[in-house]
Amino acid sequence: MGARAPLGGVLLAMLLLTACAQQPQLPVAADWVEHSARLAGLTIWTVEGKIALQTPDQVESASIQWRQHEAITRLYLSGPLGIAATRVYSDGKTLEIRQGEELRSWDLTDAGALERSTGWDLPLAALAYWLKGLPAPELDIQRMELGQGQSQLQVLRQDDWEIHYLAYANYGGITLPTKLQIQRRDTTVKLVIRDWQIAPA
Repeated sequence: MGARAPLGGVLLAMLLLTACAQQPQLPVAADWVEHSARLAGLTIWTVEGKIALQTPDQVESASIQWRQHEAITRLYLSGPLGIAATRVYSDGKTLEIRQGEELRSWDLTDAGALERSTGWDLPLAALAYWLKGLPAPELDIQRMELGQGQSQLQVLRQDDWEIHYLAYANYGGITLPTKLQIQRRDTTVKLVIRDWQIAPA
């Protein structure tokens, strides 16, 4: 697998992209239905912020820039703690991770490929939905709680990952998450988003 430092960047990158299961049953609160429909239509956006990943064996953090254009994901990670600059590209079927001159590719239709290659069992593209405050459409919803206004997610659980939405802000007339904590077993991911750029409706 090479040196440990590049692995940290790869693990952060892999966390940021796929998933599979069943169609969720969404709540029927009118405010949520309207808000989630607007989020589902938001397919072109850019996020900038910070991400931190913590496990029993390591703690890594990085700056993150995520560009989403329909099914195309382009992700750039850079940060301290020895993480090399990492670029990620995915078209929803394949995942490419580049660190310096090293390029690794995975077939996302093979659910076990990443675990066999890295020893890590992590979800992928679901985060593109979770970042917006929306359940991933191909994953069963195990738990879902709306905030006091009944329009934004407060807690979401899918594929045994639990996402807590700690803060929101308004961008272009749409309320979007700015602080999230994502956890499953001994893995915790924290995201602080300082800016959303969204395409005009």
